[in-house]
Amino acid sequence: MTAGLGPVLLAALAMAIADIVHIGGGVAFIPADLALWALVALPLGLGVGLILGAGNATWGEGWLLGLFRRLRRDRDLDANVAATLVAAALVAGVLALAVDILANKLVIQAHRQTTGALLLGVVVVALLPILALGVLPLFRVLRRVTALVPAIGPLSRVVILLVGAAVATVLAGAYVITSGYDYQSTNLGAPITIALLPVIALVLSILGHGALARVRERIPRRGTIVAAGAIVAAALPMALLVTPSEDTRIAIEDRSYFGAPAIKLLRSLIDMDGDGESAFFGGPDCDDHDPTIYSGADDIPGDGIDQNCSGEDAKLTVEDAPPPDALAPGGDAPPPAPPLSGGDNVLVIFVDTLRYDRLGVSGYKREGASLTPRIDAFAAQSVVFEQAYSQAPNTPRSAPSFLSSHYPSQVKYDRKTRDYPKISDDNELLFESMQGAGFHTLGMSSHFYFCDRPRYPKSCAGVAEWLDSNIGQGVDVWDNDAAGNIPESNSDIAGPRIVKKTVAKLDELAKTPDKKFAMLVHLFEPHSDYPFHKKFTYKDRSLAERYDYEVALEDEFVGEILDALDRTGLAKTTTVVLLSDHGEAFGVHVFAGQEMFFHGQTLYRELIHVPLIFRVPGAKPQMRSDVVQLVDLAPTVAALFGVTPPKSWQGRSLVPALEGKPIAPRAAYSELLWADNWRHEGKSMVSADGRYHVFYRLSDNRWEVYDLSVDPEERKRLDNEEPAAKEMRKKLLDWMEGPLRAGVLK
Repeated sequence: MTAGLGPVLLAALAMAIADIVHIGGGVAFIPADLALWALVALPLGLGVGLILGAGNATWGEGWLLGLFRRLRRDRDLDANVAATLVAAALVAGVLALAVDILANKLVIQAHRQTTGALLLGVVVVALLPILALGVLPLFRVLRRVTALVPAIGPLSRVVILLVGAAVATVLAGAYVITSGYDYQSTNLGAPITIALLPVIALVLSILGHGALARVRERIPRRGTIVAAGAIVAAALPMALLVTPSEDTRIAIEDRSYFGAPAIKLLRSLIDMDGDGESAFFGGPDCDDHDPTIYSGADDIPGDGIDQNCSGEDAKLTVEDAPPPDALAPGGDAPPPAPPLSGGDNVLVIFVDTLRYDRLGVSGYKREGASLTPRIDAFAAQSVVFEQAYSQAPNTPRSAPSFLSSHYPSQVKYDRKTRDYPKISDDNELLFESMQGAGFHTLGMSSHFYFCDRPRYPKSCAGVAEWLDSNIGQGVDVWDNDAAGNIPESNSDIAGPRIVKKTVAKLDELAKTPDKKFAMLVHLFEPHSDYPFHKKFTYKDRSLAERYDYEVALEDEFVGEILDALDRTGLAKTTTVVLLSDHGEAFGVHVFAGQEMFFHGQTLYRELIHVPLIFRVPGAKPQMRSDVVQLVDLAPTVAALFGVTPPKSWQGRSLVPALEGKPIAPRAAYSELLWADNWRHEGKSMVSADGRYHVFYRLSDNRWEVYDLSVDPEERKRLDNEEPAAKEMRKKLLDWMEGPLRAGVLK
């Protein structure tokens, strides 16, 4: 037991020290990090000790060294064991790869995930005998190969293989540990770092029984020392990992090599009431003995119980009614015609994944020049909302939100936790209202998200059947030709063909000026994977640079559409709205132990601060600093054209702002919803004055408040006990427990 447990505990101590250096800053987290490594080391060391002890009892002391001596003497046995090890590793690798691919196809991307998971189990079981049959011929081939490999001095082939695997693991670990991007983005840090633990323990054991044997033998009471180390390793987790401080949680979960996945695993194992959440290590479950209380529970108003662990019981009434300046949605009679009219038509240019701070009008430049000269010129003719915020960080949540004027959790879906859920016909979308008011409604896109087989069965040939958003409600004609599946779409350059058919349609519409239209055009770039374009000169080839040149390319596409409006004369009679559904991240923040490089995973400002620009015939161009939301789009368009908005819409009309009038300050809210492929949840609020942003990470029970006036990239959170932070937290909770809950559609 001493020979097995001792080296593992020493190796864990070495790894913990390396992890502590990597985390950096402060010392409060050190005991918790040591405790985390103790949790891994103790069972591993005990297991090794038991194996060695059982071997000693069965074959006598020194049986392991005797085995290696026999392999060194018996070359045939050595070759056979080496071939077996390699064959087993290859078969295990093939099985792991097959399971990964099938899990992606049958479960992650499947419409019916329960059925897919069952089918995956059946397929894996069926694969096992097939792979087993393949082991024998593989062994025969490898046997010939390993027989050709000469033993080096006293080292057998098996030892050479083990040493090679250990060296490869160490090199891979060193690479991952020293490469922040690869560690965070590929999430290899946890498995490789843990794999290093037995490797280092093996090295220490070899040294202790070889070159450093005399040093080891001079250590008095080795068994007592190891036993004491085991007791400390067992006591540390119980004492230090139950209720850590917030700073310790952040250090371990965000910066430790394997803290986030380890804590996630431990929380799943220590879920006392089986509700899917745990209170371990400051987890989100505020009562781990009651399965009806957890962060995703429905909080019953006024019962004195905080079912959703938000910090307070839901209120019985909604206290903050819409401000008086808002043109209230709903009502049986159409609203009176506003002084400002939208003209005859409306064109919504929906640019995917476009950050507001990448527009030239925001002051951004690359190589001394704006990336978006055409959008800048358009903005100079328009009302630009400098502080517009999306309600969700990805398309499947954001597009239904702004088209239905609902917050994401209020939208009705077939199954809300799907990665690409299908929205219900019960939702009342913008183009349904426009269609009912006599507008000819159109959609132009080329993307799997807009597949609508019941209405357009030929538009999505080859696209997976379960990709059906049903977002085309109220659209007379939606041209989504040449849409591809998810992998193809992410590397597609769809802009040219979308612009071509959009321009052709505008030419056609210009010939029937008495036919008013409402059109949405979806431009997919700039969306990962950011293909390289020959017309641009790349310097560092970073994600940010590649994204920027996608923005520049998209600016040209927008310019072609605007040119078509000018050429046909439609510009004089058409309101044009340019917006984006969400932004993009470039490694500024860490969430769930991963560095964030894309979208859909958080609610930091980089993902929710988006363009919202209105060019309305007769409206005076201006830059507006009001905080507004994308849910305001539909009520604003409806008001511009005198269309009766549905009673269910949650946004407000921005027509007074378009007229140059003041509007009442209102905060902007966003939601990160739990999804099958990203099981995290959060809410956020940008204060009505635009200064503060509060992000409530429900799934890991963390509050973050930022002062955007001095920290626009949100790199330094405010202390939660500061008055401003307390106020922002209360306001977000009031919204969650009041207006949001009251407006949720059941």
